[in-house]
Amino acid sequence: MCRLISSVIIISMSWFTLTVGQNLVLIGGNLRDDNTQIWNKMVDLAGGSGVARIGVISASKLNTLEGEKVIDNFVRLYGAKAIGIPVSAIGANDPKVAKLVEDQTGIFIVEDSEDRSWNFLNWVSSLVRPSDGTEEPPAGAVCYESASYKRQNLIDTLRPSGKDSLVLAAIKTVLNRGGMVAGNAAVMSKSAIILGGDSISALVTGTRFVSFPRTPFSFHKEGGLNLLNVDYVIESQLSEKGREVRLMRTLVESDTPKGLGVDENAALIVKSPLTRPVAKVMTARWAVSGVFYLDVSDIPTQSIANALYENVTFSFFTVDDVIDLTTGEVTFPSWKTNITGQEWFKNAVPSNDILSRGGPSQWRETARRLIDCKELNVTNYSPSSIVPMIPGVRVDLDRTRAAGMGADLPGDLNNTYVASFQRMLASVKVLGIL
Repeated sequence: MCRLISSVIIISMSWFTLTVGQNLVLIGGNLRDDNTQIWNKMVDLAGGSGVARIGVISASKLNTLEGEKVIDNFVRLYGAKAIGIPVSAIGANDPKVAKLVEDQTGIFIVEDSEDRSWNFLNWVSSLVRPSDGTEEPPAGAVCYESASYKRQNLIDTLRPSGKDSLVLAAIKTVLNRGGMVAGNAAVMSKSAIILGGDSISALVTGTRFVSFPRTPFSFHKEGGLNLLNVDYVIESQLSEKGREVRLMRTLVESDTPKGLGVDENAALIVKSPLTRPVAKVMTARWAVSGVFYLDVSDIPTQSIANALYENVTFSFFTVDDVIDLTTGEVTFPSWKTNITGQEWFKNAVPSNDILSRGGPSQWRETARRLIDCKELNVTNYSPSSIVPMIPGVRVDLDRTRAAGMGADLPGDLNNTYVASFQRMLASVKVLGIL
């Protein structure tokens, strides 16, 4: 999209002058093998091609399929040395394993782990959660989503009972020494970790509304790997799987004011995650994906029982935006300019599948169109169904107080337009069954 935009004054800041040392890469899931921006960035942060030594950690006794793919990518495609470091529950406190971790300049944590051996309890568990089994890994990608018990297993192995194992302490040593640590964004924070369910199940679980979603909503309130020194609940594959409301519910129930949702094949590159984290959005080349930022500070807890969330503030940030995760201050790159008064479209385009039950990224694309049009609000729906029994949902988006920044991506011959915005409002309400 090519357009004429009036110039505005933007406060710019060199990314490289913000902080030194400690590099955490929060990946939004399904990181493609050909995403050279993020893979090369990880290698650079770990010392550069030919120098970087990256340990690939899995909660298992042997290297996993995902771990082997990560090693192959680093070695064959991106010029780093890489080894597998499988970590069992016992090995997590083995000084030799911890020393091996410390010897690396970078760490990549994979969520996939070995399947548990058969026993009666596990067999019964699989019957009551049939959709929580292992899915076929996507071709050409790593950091894919595993069954919820594998996410729980990873946390229990590296941080049992909320205490750092020797291996997790060694991972933090790598960070403090100026190394790089990467993995699925959803397991990295010290706040609640979401384990299962979609936005519909999160919205109606424990309320008066009858619903039978495919997977139950659940989260681990005790937190994840504690590699980020601020309280954020973090989602991965946020837009693609329509997890906006799931994040909303988790924040309110866990009493955590702010959350982040990283889109798949995108990442937040966080400087000084253990002290004062500042994050920069990175995506695949020419992508319009990014990071969803949610603030539920003003949402009462009774919203959960009523399945009604009104005037929730959310923002969306795209490539090269920088977020101070302590203050919430955002710095936009100089190549983006103010959208206000320069909106490209006349009308908003409502979605009849706003929670992405049928197609990906409906909320993101609807909000992106709204910030760049003359209209101030748009009403959207998520369809109901009888089998399975799922209620309809109405989502109103309002940009009256929002501010947007956007531009064509530099160097893109197709003039792909990216738009970031702050302080849009969303109201979510459950409707009936058909």
